[in-house]
Amino acid sequence: MPNNTTKILLATVVVTALALTTGWSQSSGSFTATISSTQCTINTTPGLPNSGGLSGGSPVHMLDTYIQTPNSKFTTLLITPSLVTGLFNNTEVTQAMDTSGNSAAVRVFVTLDGKPVAPDAGPVNAPNGIIYDQRFQQLSTNIFDQIATCSVNNNCSIDLVESTLAAHSFNFVAPNVGGGNHHLVVQWAFQCTDNAGLPTACTTAYTANTAGACAGPGSVTVTQVKNFSQDAPIVIGP
Repeated sequence: MPNNTTKILLATVVVTALALTTGWSQSSGSFTATISSTQCTINTTPGLPNSGGLSGGSPVHMLDTYIQTPNSKFTTLLITPSLVTGLFNNTEVTQAMDTSGNSAAVRVFVTLDGKPVAPDAGPVNAPNGIIYDQRFQQLSTNIFDQIATCSVNNNCSIDLVESTLAAHSFNFVAPNVGGGNHHLVVQWAFQCTDNAGLPTACTTAYTANTAGACAGPGSVTVTQVKNFSQDAPIVIGP
């Protein structure tokens, strides 16, 4: 699982059971929820020291619950985390560094009984997760060779800041889970790189040549369905 800080804003799990007979019928289900109202926000006031910076988020770091399924080889879980994500990139160039770049990403991890849920194809102890949002930003300039005055005084600079909030949703599919209690964990991680392309700590504050991310609010829905032999099979490919 990810080692860096993860955040969750609102997680809701709804489990329903659908069965096909001569018509549609629905069996009893269960409900559990972890809720926080804190949201990601962007400082959109120009000219302030933290203009473009991200704020908000919650210290709650995962959804960790159990899902009970009936004894049937046809039982499949459709797990859908939906999440508002925020990304922050600040790239500044100076006379000493005429190219600056960094990246920020929000990656979502879903495991069932300790195993990553498709389409995550990572190993049990190190799932890859699914990227919900990622941005690479680079700024380059050659003005320092052309503007004599500021070059001599070493006071030339260009600073680019970009922040984004967006909502994303993705379906994770766990086919033929079998009956019993299953341990479901949903979490997300913020992953950033520096100007050298190396992993670095994400930030939510305005700082030159940094990147950051946030998440929330969000929801996780889990639907229990049946995939019978006469139905189109669930295909999970490379």
